[in-house]
Amino acid sequence: MHHAYLSRRSFLLGGGAVLGLRPSMRALGQQSSPAPDNNVQRTYHILGVPLRSGSLYPGSEDDARAYRDAQILARLRAAGCTVLDDGDIALPSYLPHHSIPPIRSWPGPRIVWESLVERIVPLLKQPGHIPLLVGCDCSVVVGTAQALARSTTDEVHVLYIDGDSDDAPPEAGRSQSAATLAVWLLTHDSPFWTGPALPPSNVTLLGNTSPPRPSSSGVRTVLLSDIRRMGAREAARRALAGIPPSAQILLHIDVDAFQKAELPAAYFPHAQGLTLAEGSQLIAALSADARVRLIEVSEYASLRDLDQRWVNKLIDILAHALSGSAR
Repeated sequence: MHHAYLSRRSFLLGGGAVLGLRPSMRALGQQSSPAPDNNVQRTYHILGVPLRSGSLYPGSEDDARAYRDAQILARLRAAGCTVLDDGDIALPSYLPHHSIPPIRSWPGPRIVWESLVERIVPLLKQPGHIPLLVGCDCSVVVGTAQALARSTTDEVHVLYIDGDSDDAPPEAGRSQSAATLAVWLLTHDSPFWTGPALPPSNVTLLGNTSPPRPSSSGVRTVLLSDIRRMGAREAARRALAGIPPSAQILLHIDVDAFQKAELPAAYFPHAQGLTLAEGSQLIAALSADARVRLIEVSEYASLRDLDQRWVNKLIDILAHALSGSAR
């Protein structure tokens, strides 16, 4: 498949898009999407995102390989899934690496988002075809949400499973990773991407240990303590109940939502978090919803998993969640 990418010069000079532009989806000729059909056969498209613009050490650009080495394709098929391996998103070789405020390695993350949009919008326009992204960091949600918004006129909602809120605002005197800013960027108009930004109420955080910042007021939150109190399946049911029937859902999974003792191969593992059993139940209940149109698994660190023990656990969770028996 041919992919047209901006040259480095044209992108840096603003040739990619007019900053702040919020194009109307109807003006682009899109038609309203029908309500999700539970009978549509799902086809999952595995896509690696070889990104390390926001990482603190090299190696993360090849994390998707660990999933493939652990036979993710064969194991999802064995679980009854229709799944294709579509390789990695093609990214330019000139992505910058620096610590200049406010966003580390900028504009690398935005270049990746634009590449993602181009690659996955054609998949999202096909009923039942679901991109399954692996080997990415949390900032990927900005690009995937943009892609989903460009493929439908229906509301886009994000279910964001993470041990952190990822809602830090950009600061002129501080360099932060785009992953740390992901939810803030997703829910605020800014010059950092072309949007459209999502209303905060269209984002639900699940599994974080502390509430979001005041600047992210309106973001729906299901804390780790809430999940423990009501149970993972009930927490998923309530999160889904608050989303309109015709909405399109992006399911974002950061593996640091699991506690370090249960899954230490995360970039920023936390002492507190979901057990593997709780996380498996939560992901299965959420992914079974017919409105889910895109799934991404972020922040797995293959350099902390040389014997592939933990990526095998992640694939087990995905196989259970995406199999017909999980529905």
